Amino acid sequence: MLGFGSIQDRGLVPSARAVSARAATELRLGPGSYENHAVGTILHNLQSRPESKRGYILSRTASRFPSISQAYTPSAHEEQQDRSLSITCSPARAPFNSSNQRFRSNTTTLFITPGPGTYAHDTPRNQKVSWPMKFGSPDWTQVPQPERKAARKELLCDKEFIKQRNRVAYLRLFYT
Repeated sequence: MLGFGSIQDRGLVPSARAVSARAATELRLGPGSYENHAVGTILHNLQSRPESKRGYILSRTASRFPSISQAYTPSAHEEQQDRSLSITCSPARAPFNSSNQRFRSNTTTLFITPGPGTYAHDTPRNQKVSWPMKFGSPDWTQVPQPERKAARKELLCDKEFIKQRNRVAYLRLFYT
């Protein structure tokens, strides 16, 4: 058969097809070209389980091709336990927790709660931090200050110093 506009022989599909990278393999057409006896068996499905090369897929950490499990048949003396020794039974338990005490002992609560005289009642409460005052405003000359710098911008170290100064003044109310 001739191709249109050419004098070369034109092959018939599927026996003769164009040469390309995708068409390098032969097509398996027809009922006799498939290997059903090797591909469609249970043994083939067990041996070629599709999993990743790293060994895990879909949260599975099994190996890609698991080894064939071999049946282990124990011998007669391994299967049954040794009954030649005497059996010791565990002691029976009391029914319905009848061995427990009915009422709790008050001796444990004596050690948990503090006794009289434990608290200092004369300590002043709700104190406020008071700075050294001068004419109704704080006397900043007596209050610790960060070092003065040429720039007036407040740096992070200055903020940390002020926080620490305020903490120390508050804790002096209780720990002096």
